Amino acid sequence: MNKVYLSILVIIIAGVSCAKSNEEIKAPTLFSAQISVPDSLDDTGNFAGFHFLLYSRETPGAAADTMFYAETDSNGFLSGLIEPEQAGVFPLQVSRNGVNIGMVRLIVSHSDTISITGEIPNNFTVDSRENRAMERYERVRSGYDRTNRFILAGQVPDSLIGREYQKWADLYWEVFNRNKGSLAAKFALEGTVDILRRIDQPLMFSRLNQAFDEDLAYGLAATFGKQYVANTKGLDASVAYLDSVRSLTKEKDVHKAIDQSIIKLHFDSANVDIASELLAKYERKYIKKDEEPSFWYKNIRYEISNFAPGMGLPDFSFVTAAGDSVNKSGLLGTVYVLEFSRLANSLYQSQYDESTVIYQIYNPQGLEYFTIPFDESVNTIIGFFQERNRFWALADPPSFDAQGIVDDFNVQYFPTRILVDQNGNIVRKFVGEEFEQIIPAITQTLSNN
Repeated sequence: MNKVYLSILVIIIAGVSCAKSNEEIKAPTLFSAQISVPDSLDDTGNFAGFHFLLYSRETPGAAADTMFYAETDSNGFLSGLIEPEQAGVFPLQVSRNGVNIGMVRLIVSHSDTISITGEIPNNFTVDSRENRAMERYERVRSGYDRTNRFILAGQVPDSLIGREYQKWADLYWEVFNRNKGSLAAKFALEGTVDILRRIDQPLMFSRLNQAFDEDLAYGLAATFGKQYVANTKGLDASVAYLDSVRSLTKEKDVHKAIDQSIIKLHFDSANVDIASELLAKYERKYIKKDEEPSFWYKNIRYEISNFAPGMGLPDFSFVTAAGDSVNKSGLLGTVYVLEFSRLANSLYQSQYDESTVIYQIYNPQGLEYFTIPFDESVNTIIGFFQERNRFWALADPPSFDAQGIVDDFNVQYFPTRILVDQNGNIVRKFVGEEFEQIIPAITQTLSNN
């Protein structure tokens, strides 16, 4: 699925799902190819000498690691075993006489059978359990994307929108259940959760709790499941839920990610002292002396020290597109949201209608709203509002130092929003999809004003 912002915890555990405990023995995958070439390229009938090289790279610039290498016999046949360290998508290069003929990306997991048949270079097929599963997933994804475009364009009656979303959530769920253990199942589980968290959170929560035989479910539970319990039953219940999720697995990386989620939960709930204590325990448990700390650790440590709920917001000033001067001291006595984003950001664009509704509901109650755009081209900003109405103040780019704001406000992702109370203190920072949690915070802050 194409997503601009995805919880770091989900990404962490998606990786874990491809690397189980060392105690688990995994069977290799059988790879075979039966190929020929068109007579126009070679009319000898001798199909020997086609080299198949499957490789991986840890990073784009790293040296290639050979996962499989074999050469066809005169009949165009080869076979062998692939023993991947983890499941994934890897490039397969085909060459002959030192000339690269083609490249195909293979989904490789354990205990599978991959077969390539047909004419090289253009008329061949790849068959495997993973490939068949991915084809099922792609059919559903493509249908959902098409339907979603119609919905966003206003071409689906309001009375049918909920039913359509439910249909596609169910289809993703069907792909997940039919193809468990495959990469397609991971994508399908994420698909059903992504839809249901917006239209039916109780069903989302129920399906998550049925999916713990897929390790990605732990990451989804540590984000969306956690938040659902926090919203419906409160902080203590949410922490208890995460503890129960942790008890379902012995994977150390899953435990680590859940510890991160609990720290963030306390931090977002203004339990800064508890978050600090838990971070100190986390440091003793996971941070090695001679090892560079993770981005997550460095970021949350900085946030606890500088951007905890209740702390004063850094000074700022800018001039709006209408020519009004705005600064921190001038906004004392006002509850407001500062949002930082590129207007070209797809997540920001998808959230814009919700921002508009929030502004229209809460501005009469005293909420102000300011957007600080980070687009490099003024034409992008102009184009954005040619297609949409603008209801709140927009900072004029020449009037602020973009890099200074990134540094002062620790903006790591777009969009980032900060809710500020009437005393100029931080209520909470909302990053990316955390925007869905802003309404209760606004309501509470305005009621305290």
